[in-house]
Amino acid sequence: VRGLGERYSNTTLAGSTLPTTEPDKKVVPLDLFPAGLLDSVQVIKSYSPDRSAEFAGGLVQIVPLKFPNRPVIDFSYGLNVQSNATGKSVPFSSLGNRDWLGFDDGARALPGGIPNSKIVRRGIYTPEVGFGPDEITSFGKLLGNQWRPVNADGAPGQNWGMVFGNRFGKFGIVASAMHSYKETYTDEQRAFYRVGDSATELEAVSDYRIKTGTQKAQIGGVANLSYQFSTNHRLSFENFYSHSGKDEGRTFEGPNTENLFYYYNNRLQFIEEGLLSNALSGEHFFRNLGSSRIDWRVNYANANRDEPDLRETLYQQPFLSGTTNPNPAVRPVLADESQSGFRLFNNLDDKTTDVALNWSMFQASGSRPTQYKFGVNYVDRQRDFASRRFRYIPIALTKDGAPIISQALTPEELYAPANIGTAFRFNEETRPVDAYAGDQQTSSAYGMVDIALSGRTRINGGVRVERFEQTVDTFDPFGLFLRTISATNENTDYFPAINLVQSFRNNQNLRLSYSSTVNRPEFRELAAFEFTDIVGSRATRGNPDLVRATIQNVDARWELFPGGRSILATSVFYKRFDQPIERVVIAGAQPITTFQNSDKASNIGVEVEAAYELGAGFFFNANYTFVDSKITLLQEQRTVQTSLERPLAGQSKNLFNLTAEYAVRGFSARLLYNYFGDRISDVGSNQAPDILEQGREAVDFVVQQRFGSRFNVRFSAENLTDADYQFTQGSESQRLFKLGRVFGFSVGVNVF
Repeated sequence: VRGLGERYSNTTLAGSTLPTTEPDKKVVPLDLFPAGLLDSVQVIKSYSPDRSAEFAGGLVQIVPLKFPNRPVIDFSYGLNVQSNATGKSVPFSSLGNRDWLGFDDGARALPGGIPNSKIVRRGIYTPEVGFGPDEITSFGKLLGNQWRPVNADGAPGQNWGMVFGNRFGKFGIVASAMHSYKETYTDEQRAFYRVGDSATELEAVSDYRIKTGTQKAQIGGVANLSYQFSTNHRLSFENFYSHSGKDEGRTFEGPNTENLFYYYNNRLQFIEEGLLSNALSGEHFFRNLGSSRIDWRVNYANANRDEPDLRETLYQQPFLSGTTNPNPAVRPVLADESQSGFRLFNNLDDKTTDVALNWSMFQASGSRPTQYKFGVNYVDRQRDFASRRFRYIPIALTKDGAPIISQALTPEELYAPANIGTAFRFNEETRPVDAYAGDQQTSSAYGMVDIALSGRTRINGGVRVERFEQTVDTFDPFGLFLRTISATNENTDYFPAINLVQSFRNNQNLRLSYSSTVNRPEFRELAAFEFTDIVGSRATRGNPDLVRATIQNVDARWELFPGGRSILATSVFYKRFDQPIERVVIAGAQPITTFQNSDKASNIGVEVEAAYELGAGFFFNANYTFVDSKITLLQEQRTVQTSLERPLAGQSKNLFNLTAEYAVRGFSARLLYNYFGDRISDVGSNQAPDILEQGREAVDFVVQQRFGSRFNVRFSAENLTDADYQFTQGSESQRLFKLGRVFGFSVGVNVF
């Protein structure tokens, strides 16, 4: 929104704050919300005190299905093909029988025989602590022995959905269910660089070709109940559920000049994500109490992410003399690296309780209709994360220089149960920072007033006060190390906002607004937990010293409504960030990606929007945004970061959107175009350039035809341009891949 990246956008469901399943990002993944379960998605760009002060770029409000005014029973079924995957040979991980539903069937679960305590060897001086060699060997034999993806032909995706809704007197119900399944494939080139001896050129440390196949299944449901006591009182119970499972097979190969080997890697990964939201809300109107309206809600949401048994092996081969190509005369052998023979189990649980009460009162004294609004809100959010790491370590592959077992065997042959305890030692490598617990509470209250000063002037203003308390403790999952790394943020802040609307004509307005908002660090950004995704790449680690960023927002907008859906508008906006949070790469022998506060940043932008009905069913809408962004570094950062003058990380300078639509007599066609300009993905340091995500465009096309009142067919073509996803560092390509085009066809039936 307005060129700002994902960390500066907030998401709500039915007005309530949501937890997130993303461990490394400050974002709620929108693909958790199937489109068939939604009534609308609204984007708010100007802040008002009756919303959370966690507001910068914009607020994405997700509204689930509402109650129908008539009986509704709808069914739909669709198929889609992905140009990169369907009918192509794709590396898949197929370990479970329920993957098509998005649930693991237990094939990846940590075996029941593995103890909950850390697996450590019993010592000579601690005979009562730990486990004996035979016990540890038996634990190592419990884990499954499939390590490599299996290539298979990609299958078409499919989806189905159904919706039921009706009113029974004062009682209303809407229920919906959906399921989708899709397969994707990416062929990616990814390189990692270091600064050369001349300090003017980059040298490639590694250059990998990464092939990734995914099978993603998703199910979801909505069940909303409402009771209308009278025209002035309504009670609602809203329930939203979404669950997805992503099964991934990945291989990569390429040279690593730091380790002087050509590597071959295999990885199997499965991720389950779920979101359950239950909300009880009420709306009440009291005409005799100053025409007051009271609304309240109590929402409980639980997001969880389970990553059972990530499996990874690494093989190495020496270079051909004078090159970085593998020597064909030497077979690849198992690498004795930390990510070879590696198993990882992650679990994340994120819970949010959101309680709110709002009271609005209307007065119409004289010619100045006035609305007063007050409210309180309490949000409690808790996250628990724990990780366990295991590895099979070579101990007896050779004897007197002669191989006992060939290291060139497949991983399934090398890690056969008979070799555990003889050729390989099973070892738990869980670190003292592999668990963290986050706890935060936001208590807030606000007051605002909306006054019509005259027939053409209206002013809306108020203030919100928030008490924010956040603690993240990073610790040893087993309590063996008493050291806990704690991060704490406690702030009481006031967030004023004022909006002025001046109407020049009945169809023309000038809007002026000012507000103060905040952007706070996420749990993961504060936790000292560390994980490396690819050998030779950067590890990601949190920063316990992060603090909140405050934002001053100024907006001016002129808008003209010629009639119907037509609009012409121009906006100018300014945002000042104090201590903005950015993702930074700390270069070195072992580069680290972490998060830092800078001194300040400013964004000045212009936004132009035009929508016009051409008649005969034609309509178009376009908007263009230009943003000039500049960041100021802290003095200590100026000696480390490479670019002393640059825009805010994640900020694009140019954005453009276009929608063209034709609709007549049950037929509709829509073309959507989106473009965003270059933006900094990771801030560089120690003379290493910033990593830039290159700008790209996307084009989608949708055609729908209705037959009578009950049947409709739909054809969609997504990502028609299939533009490169390219990241560059200096003049070098750091990452390059394509997502492929997706073509879909669906049929819908409306019973009523």
